Amino acid sequence: MTTSKMTLRAALLGALALAGCGDDIDPPADCTESGTACTWLGVTGEIGFTKDGRSRSDTTVYWTMDTLFARDGVTWFIDWNNHLVRKVTPDGNVRSVVGWNDPVFPGDGNESDPSLERSAEGSPGSEVQLNHPTDLHEMPDGQVLLMAWHNHKLRSIDPATGNVRILAGAGVGYRGDGGPLDKALFRQPSRLAVDEAQNIFILDQGNLRIRRIDAATQTISLVAGNGMGGFAGDGGPATAASLKFQTGSNPEPDGGLAYHQNALYIADSLNNRIRKVDLATGVITTIAGTGEMGYSGDGGSALAAALYNPRDLEIGPDGDLYIADTNNGAVRALNLTTGVIRTVVGNGTIGQATADSCPTDEMTLHRTMGIDFDPAGNLFVSDSLNSRIVKVVL
Repeated sequence: MTTSKMTLRAALLGALALAGCGDDIDPPADCTESGTACTWLGVTGEIGFTKDGRSRSDTTVYWTMDTLFARDGVTWFIDWNNHLVRKVTPDGNVRSVVGWNDPVFPGDGNESDPSLERSAEGSPGSEVQLNHPTDLHEMPDGQVLLMAWHNHKLRSIDPATGNVRILAGAGVGYRGDGGPLDKALFRQPSRLAVDEAQNIFILDQGNLRIRRIDAATQTISLVAGNGMGGFAGDGGPATAASLKFQTGSNPEPDGGLAYHQNALYIADSLNNRIRKVDLATGVITTIAGTGEMGYSGDGGSALAAALYNPRDLEIGPDGDLYIADTNNGAVRALNLTTGVIRTVVGNGTIGQATADSCPTDEMTLHRTMGIDFDPAGNLFVSDSLNSRIVKVVL
């Protein structure tokens, strides 16, 4: 571990009150009983970098961000502050796919031959530097989309070759609506979602907008957001609405997207709300959150509930909308039929994890940045500042 990482870890641990369901760190577990949560990847209480080849329970990472369970049985995850996309291989060991195997500094692409990533074949992932990737999504053909957040680009990974291509993004800024992808500019695009027609929705965080890549024409267009930070526009055109995410040169990754039944769901992070865009009408509405920061409302209407900086969104196997309620250290679920919200894991506080296995309502999480489901319907939470991935048996 580098000196800077050690210093950051000491500061982090010193600033947090120990909390959890046990006084000591429990032995590693792989929970199977309903209502339990356990550390699935990472070493509880540690941040750092373990080189490839170690088991997932013996690999130290530096803040997790997202997980993907691919159809071929491979699990992908983002080792965010190590600037890596990594896999858990069938033998349970960890291997890096994109990024330097011994990360020191962030970068942007293949610096020895920048043209490779824009070629049809792409560049070997081990030669592509990244700067804080944030989101993964598998396409029907098996290609894995990668949101390269601080590189201001959308990349694609070929699992068969490990090669990486740039799909969209020519640099930082705002440009390209109505035009080709290679001319488009983004500013810290953080999250993505894909519909049945393989149109790709991009949360263009720094530009305070949601944009769409049309699969048929390979052009980009505006879906939501007027570029002005704030809260406005409910009941009207989504393109005229105000959204609010962290901006500036060095924000945190903000926002979240999920697509379901011709609707796009947006975690409007700094507005502490979840909003819905009806893609048939283009109208935006709020479906969860009062706008006030807090943790309340379970068992009642989501419109009367308090959220605190929600981020990643996923549609669960039960059809509910799952919300990474980041600054509440929780994951909550919204029944899209009844409008009722509930907590599925977390206790409403953030802190340093002190146990590997807990009942879901006692598990202490520290800023849940990402969520995903495995084929069996288990929820996996990127317990980001605890530098681990937590498995939740619902």
